[in-house]
Order: sequence, then C-alpha cells, then structure tokens
Amino acid sequence: MSESNPIRVYAVHGWQKDEDYVRLFEYIESADNFYYRALSDPDATSPQGDGVAARRTMISQGLKEAECVICPAGTWERFNDWARFTVETAAAMNLPVIAVEHFGPKNMNMRLKGRATATVGWDSRSIIDAIRREARHEDTNRFDTIEFDM
Repeated sequence: MSESNPIRVYAVHGWQKDEDYVRLFEYIESADNFYYRALSDPDATSPQGDGVAARRTMISQGLKEAECVICPAGTWERFNDWARFTVETAAAMNLPVIAVEHFGPKNMNMRLKGRATATVGWDSRSIIDAIRREARHEDTNRFDTIEFDM
C-alpha cells in the first residue's frame, strides 16, 4: 500500500452520511501513513435516477473495484435493506466484509456478524489493521508497548 496504490474501501451506507459513516472515515483519516480510496458515495446520484435498480447498480459497480467492505453495526440497523444488499452482494463477489461493532454497549446483529470475515470495535488501529489484513493480507505485527517508571 502506498499513495500510488491505495487500498480500495467500500463503506456501507444508506444513501446519506449517518453518524457511523462519518465516524468511520474520521477514524480512518486519523491513521498515519495509511492510504485508501473510498469507493462509496452516499451523496451520489445515478444518471438513471434514484430508483432502487439504479442504486443497486451503483453499489454493485463500486463493489467491483473494492478490496474490502466495511459495515458499521449502526448503519446495518438504520439502513437494513441497503446494508443487507451491499453485504450480501460483497459476499457473492468473495469480498471480505469488516463489521464494526456498535459505538456503545449494544449487541451486533447476528446476521451481520455471520457475514463478516472480521469484527472490530471503534478503535482506529483495529479498523486499519483489519482493512490491511482483509484487503491485502498484510499483517501489521504491531505490539503494544507500555512504559512505566519504577
């Protein structure tokens, strides 16, 4: 992964930027030396209009270029029809799906959890590591270092 070869990420959405969609990209942007290209655009409109078929085609086109799909659990619940379509289409294309748990104490939907190849919490490092691992099979081999005085 480099600036010239960013990881292509598709984030699940419901045709609007909900709080989890925005938060996801805030977490991704906060990572140093991580280059990605977002293939999802909740604000996009299709030349064929905003009908269900046109939107499904736009999702499918975005997924064809993607290396991994990220689905926050909150987005799954708020926009279940679109999220389910996106995740099931990604699974049919053999794309890895990263599920991000709820932001707060709530259990994730079992259907989403069953479709996910990786499940992470709301932690920038966990999200970035999962993207690298699932999209490019890169292992970060990072370790936590705790320094303390005696």
